[in-house]
Amino acid sequence: MRFGTFYFFQTPPGHDHADVVHRELDQMVLAEELGFDRIWLTEHHFIEYGIAVDPALLAAAAAMRTRRVRIGLAAAILPFHHPIRLAEQLAMVDILSGGRLDVGIGRGNRPAEFAGYHIPQVESRERFEEILAILVGVWTQERFSYDGRHYQIPEVRVIPKPLQRPHPPLYVVCVSPDTIEATALRGLPMLNSVLYGSVEQLVTNREIYTKALRKAGRTDAEVAEALTRWGVSRHVYVAPTDAQALAETKEAELWYQDSFRRFLIPERIEDAHPTLQPGFRAMAERLSKVTWDGLVAETLAFGSPDTVAAKIEEMRRIGVGEVMCWMNFGGLPQDKVRRSMELFAREVMPQFR
Repeated sequence: MRFGTFYFFQTPPGHDHADVVHRELDQMVLAEELGFDRIWLTEHHFIEYGIAVDPALLAAAAAMRTRRVRIGLAAAILPFHHPIRLAEQLAMVDILSGGRLDVGIGRGNRPAEFAGYHIPQVESRERFEEILAILVGVWTQERFSYDGRHYQIPEVRVIPKPLQRPHPPLYVVCVSPDTIEATALRGLPMLNSVLYGSVEQLVTNREIYTKALRKAGRTDAEVAEALTRWGVSRHVYVAPTDAQALAETKEAELWYQDSFRRFLIPERIEDAHPTLQPGFRAMAERLSKVTWDGLVAETLAFGSPDTVAAKIEEMRRIGVGEVMCWMNFGGLPQDKVRRSMELFAREVMPQFR
């Protein structure tokens, strides 16, 4: 298995934005020193759930402070970007990093972000498809043009090209079954999250993905190889004992869960597009049932090294190729995050190498 660390730059009340940014950049350096395989960055706007507003900029900063670790986006939210500008930025980051960039992409799911960028959320899938086609075309063709519903690109020469050829590896953040199937049919690896509920939910995702791969004519060997690139993010925290881990994380995790609900659910569901309202209401119902005891029992990889290793073993059994360890959430103190990372790297990771 491979292991990454995940950074959202969360800013609960009382946390200074600049301090959060510099602390998490320091943790990226530590992740490389400890032997993690990758650091993962995300993109969010207009909420303390995460101030990672520019994944390309953050990736460039990480590239300048590290030498070995790969740098992944999970993800750049395509509808919020002009495709030509994004292609240029990511090509430059790939060069600056020495070819260490992995480009995860997504279509977004937070109503306030779409409202803030004046983009109808119901257009997210169409815009995602068009921008993905433009990115690949710009990176792989000397001159490129495109005529779509949302984007019209007269013939243009875009330079520089990425260092990795034909382009940086692509990943897709998958939430819905439709997106999982479409990702498999493209032959791209998927990225998932376990944020509430049991890790057994990953089995359904795996089955949808592998069935679609076989539908596309992939061999058993190709299916197995694709799963080695399957990444799943999960809250991870290691302390000397289970009791200490739970005591140190409860406040931060419960703040995170409240922020997560506010992130996903609009304040007035009735103001959302009619086609989106049923999904928001179903999500609100599911999240209203999340409890601390349920999270501890099913979702969170919190505890002593042995306990956390057992949680990781569950993910290996399911077939996960990379655990994207979200170790800094809800305003956890820097010293505790660093201790958790060190314990994980020293006492958990070696069991899966």
